[in-house]
Amino acid sequence: MELDWSTFLLEIVNVLVLVWLLKRFLYRPVMTVIEERKVAIAKTVADASRLQNEASALKEQYDRRLVGWEHEREKARVQLQEEIAAERHRRLAVLQADLEKERQQATVRESQRIKDVARQAEALALLQGTQFTASLLSRVAGPELETKLIDAMMEDWSRLPQPQVDAIRSALPANARGRVTTAFPLEQGSREALVKKVEGRLDRTFEWEFVEDRNLLAGLRVSLGGWVLRGNLQDELKFFADSGTGGS
Repeated sequence: MELDWSTFLLEIVNVLVLVWLLKRFLYRPVMTVIEERKVAIAKTVADASRLQNEASALKEQYDRRLVGWEHEREKARVQLQEEIAAERHRRLAVLQADLEKERQQATVRESQRIKDVARQAEALALLQGTQFTASLLSRVAGPELETKLIDAMMEDWSRLPQPQVDAIRSALPANARGRVTTAFPLEQGSREALVKKVEGRLDRTFEWEFVEDRNLLAGLRVSLGGWVLRGNLQDELKFFADSGTGGS
């Protein structure tokens, strides 16, 4: 078979033209697409790496915040426990103070109650004793005992300090009247002697009234203006009873 160089050359030209056409219209667009894909892939990889770095940074930040929150929570828990303990201690102190105050008040009330009961018992005993004494004295009281009581009162009147006598005299009004009360009838001589002793020390004369009151039991009561001189069993028993009950 004889080689046809013209045909061979034409084939070579056709191949070269085909290669040029392929290179111009197929290879370059494909390479361009491949290059663009490589760039896109590189960008995607870079974005993914950046996102991964950002995610790592966010995770580290979150972990730090989580640790900080844990510390703050622990600190808040400790502070709350301390505040609760302090409040408990304060309330216990207040409660103990209130209980102590209530105990003291109860002690005072109980002490006062015991004193009141003792005072009432004492007053009752004193009243019963006074009643018994009054009943006994009412049986033995008579003119003889009354005379002795009058003599004793006049003796005390004679011994009364002069300043007190002067004070009584200065306190008596100008129109003062005298009243002598006795349990039994008083003889005229005894009346005159009594008036003489009273007026003698007061250095004044008065109009006198003599009355009888068996409630005195024995003795007398001299009333002159607003001043009263007591020397009888009734007043003495009453003074005894009032002194025992805190009366005047």
